Amino acid sequence: MAQADFARFSRKVVQYFWDPLPKNEDSSPIWCLGRSYDSRYQEARQPKLLGASPSAQSDSSTSQADSAVVTDSKPAKGEEDETRTEALAKSQADLTRSEEEALGWPPEFLDDLESRIWLTYRSNFSPIARSPDSAAASGMSFATKLRNLGNQGGFSSDTGWGCMIRSGQSLLANTLAILQLGRDWRKGEQTQAHRDLLAMFADTPQAPFSIHRFVEHGAQACGKHPGEWFGPSAAARCLQSLTDKHPTANVRVYARPDDSDIYTSSLLATATQKSPDDSFQPTLIVLGIRLGIDRITPVYHAALKRALSMPQSVGIAGGRPSASHYFIGHQGDQFFYLDPHSTRPLLSADPTEEEVEACHTRRVRRLGITEMDPSMLIGFLVRSREEFDDLRKSIEGAEGKQIVHIHDTEPASFAPGRGHERPGAVDEVEAWDETGEEC
Repeated sequence: MAQADFARFSRKVVQYFWDPLPKNEDSSPIWCLGRSYDSRYQEARQPKLLGASPSAQSDSSTSQADSAVVTDSKPAKGEEDETRTEALAKSQADLTRSEEEALGWPPEFLDDLESRIWLTYRSNFSPIARSPDSAAASGMSFATKLRNLGNQGGFSSDTGWGCMIRSGQSLLANTLAILQLGRDWRKGEQTQAHRDLLAMFADTPQAPFSIHRFVEHGAQACGKHPGEWFGPSAAARCLQSLTDKHPTANVRVYARPDDSDIYTSSLLATATQKSPDDSFQPTLIVLGIRLGIDRITPVYHAALKRALSMPQSVGIAGGRPSASHYFIGHQGDQFFYLDPHSTRPLLSADPTEEEVEACHTRRVRRLGITEMDPSMLIGFLVRSREEFDDLRKSIEGAEGKQIVHIHDTEPASFAPGRGHERPGAVDEVEAWDETGEEC
């Protein structure tokens, strides 16, 4: 057996027992950022030699290939080994098209999944200086402190603390991909424009949306020190500030870091700012929402699934406590996500072919809605007033308890993005007790 064949076979053996590829055994439609795909599952085409996790079980409970999330249904503590074998992270990329089809996933869905930009932990980038504040260390996890013990030159990797930043970067990168490359763009097309887009997220201090820029703004405006885990609110504030500083990205950001309220008058002001003729400019809406206490209250399930089915959806950054993912779609109660918890070499300002490949994956990963953390950053892209009006109709007509609220005007007592809550907003939040009954 040739060495390459033996290596491929060995990966599959380890994968079978350690990281089984998910099999599509659900006839429900598959959704990916507002696009629907026919599940087309055929039981007769599922060969037993391919290991797969049951569809009723989320892959967070069985998968460790490119994830630092725990391997049972308990909440992640963010202290797991972040250096999983990269050969396993490539598991699905090694499959042939016929093997992929045998798992039951529509090729069109996998092509869409592979075309989403996937930004992960990086290493060996220009060091991010430690904060001189004596209280900075208190915000770091024990694993981060241990990992950087003796490294007084600063942080040259975000392993263990940068997953929310990477999820936020992924949300913004895919927003820009839709704007610059088109929603129908697929990996392998418009290669130079693709590289130019990725260069904006390079791991260098000069790149407009680099981790260095996120950390810098987090320290200045959000009270987040280098090495400290970001939450959805800090990520939203960074997205708004960094896009304001880089107008050539041609996207505005309307951010409500701490609530789910959209005020039409304020959004229109954001969408038309700096426009010489007051025309509506593409606007990314990011909302820091909370849908329960320690888990998502069931009354919100339908609306959350509906949100990822809307054509304006650009995904959700969130996941589990201290372990963020970038969610891009769902099938029933299983949510598809890109996992940032794989550490790769830095993304350079002039991405190589290998670096470009590392920003994409065909690996399907799922998490059950009952396992998701209720705190998340949800994003929508509206490119015109008509698209915003359509979004409003979809939100207000969605099943279940609303997770986003749209109003005509904003109360004069507080300004957008300042963390003030609309009167009565807290009273609208549903919770449930330990027996699953709503409170």
